[in-house]
Amino acid sequence: MRLETGASVAALLLGWAMPATAQTAPDAPVAPAGPAAVEQSGTVAPSADTGVVGAQAEGAAPAGDEIVITGVRASLQSAQNIKRNSAQIVDSIVAEDIGKLPDRNIAEALQRISGIQIQRNYGEGSSVAIRGLSQVRTELNGRDIFTASGTGNSLSLEDVPSELLAGIDVYKNPSADLIEDQLSGTINFRTRKPFDFDGFKISAAATNTYYDLARKSQPTGSLLLSDRWDTGIGEIGVLVSASYQKTVFSQDTISTEPFNLLDPNDPDPVVRAASIASLATLGRTGQVTTLPRGTGIGQVNGGRRRFGIDASVQWRPTDTLEFTGEVFRNDYKFRYDDFSYFAQAAEGATNVSPLPGAAFTFAPNGDFQSGAFRNIRVAANTSLENRRSTTTDYSLNGRWRPTPNLTITADGQYVDSKTRRTRSIVGLNGNSDGTLTQDITGSVPAFTITTPTGLTNAATYGSAFYLDNLNRSKGTDKTARLDGEYKFDGSVLQSIKVGVRYADRSNRYSDTGYRYTGLNAVPTQLEFADFGNFFRGDADLFGDALLFSRGITQDYDATRAALGITTLPNFLPSSTTTQSQKTYTGYGAAFFRADDLPVPIDGNVGLRVVQTKLAVAGFYQQTDLITPPGGTAQVTGPTTFVAAGNTDDYTSILPSANFRAHLTDKLQLRLALSKNISRPDLNQLNPSLNITEPGRAQIAQLQYTSGGNPDLKPMNSKNLDASAEWYFARTGSLTVAGFYKDISDYIQTGISTRAVTFTDGLTANYSVTSYSNVANAKVKGAEVAYQQFFDFLPGPLGGLGAQANFTFVDSTAPSPATEGPVRQLPLQGLSKYNYNVIGIYERGIISARVAYNWRSKFLVATSSNGSGNLPVFQKAAGQLDASITANVTPNFSLTLNAVNLTNTVRSTFYGIETRPRDAIMNDRQISGVARITF
Repeated sequence: MRLETGASVAALLLGWAMPATAQTAPDAPVAPAGPAAVEQSGTVAPSADTGVVGAQAEGAAPAGDEIVITGVRASLQSAQNIKRNSAQIVDSIVAEDIGKLPDRNIAEALQRISGIQIQRNYGEGSSVAIRGLSQVRTELNGRDIFTASGTGNSLSLEDVPSELLAGIDVYKNPSADLIEDQLSGTINFRTRKPFDFDGFKISAAATNTYYDLARKSQPTGSLLLSDRWDTGIGEIGVLVSASYQKTVFSQDTISTEPFNLLDPNDPDPVVRAASIASLATLGRTGQVTTLPRGTGIGQVNGGRRRFGIDASVQWRPTDTLEFTGEVFRNDYKFRYDDFSYFAQAAEGATNVSPLPGAAFTFAPNGDFQSGAFRNIRVAANTSLENRRSTTTDYSLNGRWRPTPNLTITADGQYVDSKTRRTRSIVGLNGNSDGTLTQDITGSVPAFTITTPTGLTNAATYGSAFYLDNLNRSKGTDKTARLDGEYKFDGSVLQSIKVGVRYADRSNRYSDTGYRYTGLNAVPTQLEFADFGNFFRGDADLFGDALLFSRGITQDYDATRAALGITTLPNFLPSSTTTQSQKTYTGYGAAFFRADDLPVPIDGNVGLRVVQTKLAVAGFYQQTDLITPPGGTAQVTGPTTFVAAGNTDDYTSILPSANFRAHLTDKLQLRLALSKNISRPDLNQLNPSLNITEPGRAQIAQLQYTSGGNPDLKPMNSKNLDASAEWYFARTGSLTVAGFYKDISDYIQTGISTRAVTFTDGLTANYSVTSYSNVANAKVKGAEVAYQQFFDFLPGPLGGLGAQANFTFVDSTAPSPATEGPVRQLPLQGLSKYNYNVIGIYERGIISARVAYNWRSKFLVATSSNGSGNLPVFQKAAGQLDASITANVTPNFSLTLNAVNLTNTVRSTFYGIETRPRDAIMNDRQISGVARITF
């Protein structure tokens, strides 16, 4: 496995790397698995756990003949057994003890699984796609789990510390008893329960991680306590698990502004005249030529704080009755302050002006590569962002077995999630008298800026403004379900499962929109920014510059006080969007097993029927700027709004069939056919559109906004999945899987330009991103996964092992409207290829890892703020991590981790690589972990 985030990687390795004594147990034959896997106590099957952590495969040697397997091998064996015995196509990551999942957050833990690709946010994994699709369902112990926001229906994966989890299962194909609402798969996060342990259990870990770009270190701690007792009213167990993480990060970015075509035939006379003049200056009249609008740098310094707690109580009054109550709470804080410094075209100009006599180079297609420009305007932004999200999940589960053949399960859940976000930006606008020299030919773009007054002189700036924005989200979910399973004795028909489910989900999102305040003078609270260590000193830049004080920017109230702004932005009635979704579901599934056939076969067939009732409401909102009497600075003026919304009611019929053929005791084939749906997320359905007039300095620039489409229909997918699985050892396997998805009503982004005229007579052009159901999309691909310990090697070499997986995904989908040379796009976030290669060594007291993860280029966005409607791709990139653990005693271990050893620079570009966009550098991390377990 690739080891990425120091503290959590260490946690996994400490768990995996317990003393390796007696780890070379002989393989035992494994009989064909039954129709359903063993369930973990206190969860909702089957949208929950597929096996007890560390479960022994059916047919393995009896306990008395076993040799105890610990550490890495035990975790890999547990995950392999879950995959092998599941009724569906499942991949798992298992942690035997607290904090042993492989990374700091669950997004990064998931990247080890074949078919999964992750997105990163300020150096950490933040979201995932399964088999090229981001429509992923998240569950906690088989139940709904989400983060309240204005953008999605699922859990924000960077919010939850991995220490709280016992394992993660990824279901890649649906069955009738799995909850609907996903195209690519379901990710189920499993917590521990007191009945999972034989008796008293305590585990604790402490970590300190150093971040080299931020030049700071931060701690992490986790603790688990569990016990169970026999009492006069039955057996009772109590478990409490807690995790506290603090992290810091620094991210340096060098950006190139979007490229514009110099068009001598443009219908706009101003653009046409500027293009003709620039082409003549460059000596390229009659040649295809593009120029970037400018360049800039940005540095983000921030931190994350995660506090999670999981508490569960189990009561078993009789052998046939069991109750489990659980409270899972996650509290996540994220903040950063940053600065950005830009060199742009003069105010009101459509393009940068080439410097006469300067040397220029161009790519063969006419794209600018190096040169110099005049009449440049510098600009500096200093900003703050804060977000706090809390999610609390209350659940109660009861399981009754009135007869050995009948099991009835009742389950109830209530989820309460809240998010608050603050954004604050101080902007300084320079005079249009600078010179920019720019070279984008290297892997790290280089540029210098000069002005007559100098970049460290306040006189460089002629005006200033302030933007702030507040938003709030609250989501609740009430669910209830009743499931029954009847097992048959001595029959091909093994069991029948039936169930009903009701869910009532609501979400409320309020956003003030960005309030614009023009400042009458440039603020005096300025400070020097030292760029000497930017990009670890590897960047060729312009020296120091003067910015608004970052120390003040870090405090929202202090920033407003320094600028003389005493009020907060208003939450108007029109600033709130609401969504209500109720679902009524019934399902039936039959599980069968035919052992007497020449090739034994088992599987299940079923049907799930779900009715969805949906209501969304919002507003179109427009805010103009005004110039107060006697003043020159613009401020936010009146807001007008118009109500918008929609209701919908539809029924989905979702059949599924899963078949498995046991060719030998170690070789099995799977085939799955299914249909499933994915409902539009909150951002896509949001009927609100917020337009705020830009200031005079920005009115000529293209503005950006986005809104949803309340008339969107759910996406429907017909799926074909197949796999061949060879389990040649307890921790040795080779699996190959193929998949094909035919998706109708696929939701894709679309871009349109809208001219908005405000009450002061000024007109701004807005690039509006929205969503629509396009005709069809198709996704196909294959996965290969391998793991093995090389026990046959002599002496110390017998501790070597390896894991590797490779994924190929190809997609065909209608593309949204884009500008520039690239008009046919793959699915967003999809790399066609990605792989993990992990070398493992575990012998005696030493456990070590070297892990490399790589993915090919992928589409980041069809357009984004500042991209000029051009698609943005990220280049192929990989990352190398390593770790070593010393198991000092059976109960105490020490680990040292190194993350991002390759100092990977992630680069993006506009459609084609001759048009670079961003070069991004993040921290390398060194962490030390101490762990005790009893």
